[in-house]
Order: sequence, then structure tokens, then C-alpha cells
Amino acid sequence: MKRFTTNQFILSCITIICFGQVLLAQKAAIKIACIGDSVTAGYLLGNAGSYPSLLQVLMGNKYDVGNFGNSGATLLKNGHNPYYKTKKFTDAVAFNPDVAIIHLGLNDTDPRNWPNYKEGLDADYSWLLDALKKQNPKVKIYIFRMNPIFNQHPRFKSGTRDWYWQIQSYISNIAKANPVGLIDLYENLYSRPDLFPDALNPTKKCT
Repeated sequence: MKRFTTNQFILSCITIICFGQVLLAQKAAIKIACIGDSVTAGYLLGNAGSYPSLLQVLMGNKYDVGNFGNSGATLLKNGHNPYYKTKKFTDAVAFNPDVAIIHLGLNDTDPRNWPNYKEGLDADYSWLLDALKKQNPKVKIYIFRMNPIFNQHPRFKSGTRDWYWQIQSYISNIAKANPVGLIDLYENLYSRPDLFPDALNPTKKCT
């Protein structure tokens, strides 16, 4: 496992570029799949303002960045809106990415999900990683420690605050157990509630 702060994510992009130079001899474009929930989809921003769209600009035309974010999606397969049952998941796997970037877990803090199905998170996350590796055994995978949920969020004091940290711990452990990069969104964003107008989803400035 390699761990990155948000600033180091830029360095990871450089790594992807270097990694891509090897693949460019074989493919017209390096495929990067951005997998996640509303933060990935660009809720409040639209697709053009989403981080996958901005990543496409950063990476250039030799890369094909796909936005496979599904608002409200859970990582838990027994959650109220499991990502693996969405068309975005099917499309992400069919995209056959060379690089996959995953940001899931925020919606698992919902009281419908974490208290009832938390024991499944480790297996469900590993299943998602395996699904991507089955499609492309050479896929390079990065997973996010979740961005902050701030205390203005309506669920914050009802259990979400504690469950959020439990999920963060799971994500860190999953990264240790698998050959993936770990990108820490929390570290550089926890002091910036001004960048999250609904206490969960970022502004364009933040992305």
C-alpha cells in the first residue's frame, strides 16, 4: 500500500503518466475509471465540474478518463443503493480501465446501512477490487480515504460521525491488505467546511 495526501494525488497523476508511457505503445489512450458516489459524479457541479472531468483536462488527450460516479451509491452490497447493482458499475468494468480510482463509503454511514451490514465492508470492497482485476489483471488501483462529513450534515450527530471513522479505518486496512495506492482526502480538507456547501459534496474550487 502507498498512502497519499491530497497534494500527493498530483504526484500520483504523474506516476500514472509515467505508467502510461509504457502502455501508449499498445493503446491509443490510457483508460482511467473514476468509481464512486455523488462526489465522483459531480453532485452540485454537473459532470463538467466533476473531478473526473478536471482530471481529464490535467491528464491530456492521451488519456481517457471515465466518470462512473453514481449518486447515493453504497459500497456495501446489502446497502440501500449498492454500487455493484448500478449501471455505472457495469460500465466501469466494461470500460476495462488501465487505472481505477475509487471513492466509496460516504453513503454507507447512513443508519440504514452501517449498523446492519458493517461486517460485510471488508469482503465487499475486496470483491470490487477483484472484479476490476478480473477484467484487467494489470489494472493500477487507487482508493480514497473519504472526504470529510461536516457537523452541519443532518445525519452527523445521529451516528454518522462515529460510523464515518469506523469506515475510514476499514479503508485503511483494506489498502494495507491489497496492492493499491491510498489517497487521503480527509487530511487536507477537514479544516475547509467552506468548500462543502451541503457538508458532504465539494465545490468546484475544492475539486
